[in-house]
Amino acid sequence: MNPRNTPADSPWKRTQKPNSKRESIEVNGSVITVGQEVELSIQSMTLEGQSLARLDGYVVFVSGGIPGETVRAKIVTVGKKFGRARVIKVVKTAETRVTPKCRHFGRCGGCIWQHIDYGEQLHWKEELLRATLEHKLPGVGLPIEPLIGIPEPWGTRNKIHYSVVDFGRGRTANLHLCHHKEHSTEVEQIHECPVHHPAGDEIARRAFEWLRKRNVPGASEDSSVPGLKSVLVRTAGNGEQSHIVLVVTADQIPELRGVETAFLNIPGVAGVHLNIQADPKSTYIGRETRCLAGEPRLIESVGGVEFHVSPDAFFQTSAYCASQLLKLVQKHVPDATDSSILDLYSGVGLFSIPLAAAGHRVTAVEENPKAVADGMETLRQNKIPRCRFVQSRVQGFLKGVPRSLKFQTVILDPPRDGCPEWAVKILARGLRPRRIINVSCNPQALASDLEVLTQSGYRIVEIQPVDMFPHTAHIETVTLLERVTQPQGKNAGKHSGRKRGGRNTVERKGKSKPAASKSKKAGQNLIRKKKSQRDAE
Repeated sequence: MNPRNTPADSPWKRTQKPNSKRESIEVNGSVITVGQEVELSIQSMTLEGQSLARLDGYVVFVSGGIPGETVRAKIVTVGKKFGRARVIKVVKTAETRVTPKCRHFGRCGGCIWQHIDYGEQLHWKEELLRATLEHKLPGVGLPIEPLIGIPEPWGTRNKIHYSVVDFGRGRTANLHLCHHKEHSTEVEQIHECPVHHPAGDEIARRAFEWLRKRNVPGASEDSSVPGLKSVLVRTAGNGEQSHIVLVVTADQIPELRGVETAFLNIPGVAGVHLNIQADPKSTYIGRETRCLAGEPRLIESVGGVEFHVSPDAFFQTSAYCASQLLKLVQKHVPDATDSSILDLYSGVGLFSIPLAAAGHRVTAVEENPKAVADGMETLRQNKIPRCRFVQSRVQGFLKGVPRSLKFQTVILDPPRDGCPEWAVKILARGLRPRRIINVSCNPQALASDLEVLTQSGYRIVEIQPVDMFPHTAHIETVTLLERVTQPQGKNAGKHSGRKRGGRNTVERKGKSKPAASKSKKAGQNLIRKKKSQRDAE
């Protein structure tokens, strides 16, 4: 058995869902088959990080290519609209191709751009952002600034998360630290990870060696016996403090006795925690985390504030990049100490608390109760007033906030899927702040948000992309918008206001929703009538 590949009888492999059921497809009279080797000219890159080529007009997403190259590639999957392939030989090499630093490159799905020079990575991220926004926002000025990179693009990830997989058979355990492969539920055994913070990675490996020597069982999808799913380490940006979280399917694992003392004896470890994720198939941590020993929160210094962060709460993966985002947000907030700021999707208060420390009045809205508790603890420990946390879903808060309540600035830092369109409309047309600062980790979601905002009386002042994840296609963007009187763009007015008294919308207790047509209402009445007849029978 190759120690770097998943064995054929591994439960991880058996549960994989194939990307395509097709074995071949006919394109312009030619048949393209899974497993076929073809020569491709790489044309561009995609937002998911793969290169793009065409075979007789058929789109093929290629792992491991660079625009301008000619490659020999093997077809991995074929679908109706596109296929996927991986490079097996580079025929014509791009000048920007470099030797990957990690020996797992090409099999691990974590860093799929390690073969591209870092400066070229930044170029393509900026181009992908520009193309995505131009497609969604025709006729809108896009003041995109040069992308801000990281001075040293290695060892920057302060959150280390390894899956633990048992490659043994029967009663013989053979646990390994793993990452998932690209576009797959299969896993790759990982012996090094140069993008991890070195101090955190060393702690994860020392902790894992203790677990393996104690024969701690791995989680299994085919067994009801409690087991270990993953090892998570959060390390402060200065590398001086780390917390370990063990993710298990249940907390009754006898082999874990003494883990608290053993882990606290590892230099740099300040806290040991246990997270319960009962679903062995889930790749996410569970809702319940408890501190076994040491400090309950990690202390992370950003922007002159010591944040007290629970190990399972969301915080930016890189402390350096978090400080860059904070500086950009602070730059867009006027230097007026009495301004009122609304921070939506605030998390633990990365933006809210430093702005409150500078004298602004801040309302931070966050759904996660643990993040709110962390934010409150940070305020208490730093003795910072003028910041109020509200535990609420953003959508619920926007529905209930009085229109008389005015905010000069709103910070919008939504999850990857972006903010619901109707919520953006309430923000732009109900609260109507002077400026909106949008912090986005998804160019497509950002484009949708900007489309609504530019058609609701706001203009884009600056778009600043930031590299948070070197060697991947992920792009973080900070966008400043200011309120104007006239909507922007080719489709200006498309979303502008409600048609009162017309067919398009119905007003009901401050809410707006599409009105049902007469035919639809008649159909609904007929369904209710038939249901009543059946009930009577």
